[in-house]
Amino acid sequence: MEGAVVHIHQYLALYNGYQRLAPPAGIGIHNNCLYWLHTHSADGLIHDEVPIHKFFTLGNFFDVWGQPLNWYQAGPLRARPGTKLRITVDGKPFKGNPRSIELDNHTEIIIKSGPPYVTHPPHYNWGNMG
Repeated sequence: MEGAVVHIHQYLALYNGYQRLAPPAGIGIHNNCLYWLHTHSADGLIHDEVPIHKFFTLGNFFDVWGQPLNWYQAGPLRARPGTKLRITVDGKPFKGNPRSIELDNHTEIIIKSGPPYVTHPPHYNWGNMG
């Protein structure tokens, strides 16, 4: 069920070098049921639609997706041997546990594997999105 108490969105982009790997459409949507964290399309937009006051982390989203998340793997993205993934949150380097990244409204999370590393990935155009 989609909730109305909390209805926010985040953007997640995964890059293997210069190639963007989008989280697929339909994460958290099963048999016409919606998890509170889900995707409708493969554009990187995560939907938090919750009927109570509850907030989530990126680790919660990857759990719904059924994919690992750590410094060496984020879903289909893997760090190259001898390296770790590079993570930015709202344009700032992130150094903590990637599973702990808070999913606030319009949070932009970019996870990169390299080298090479994409230096200026496009940002999500929030426009009139709530």
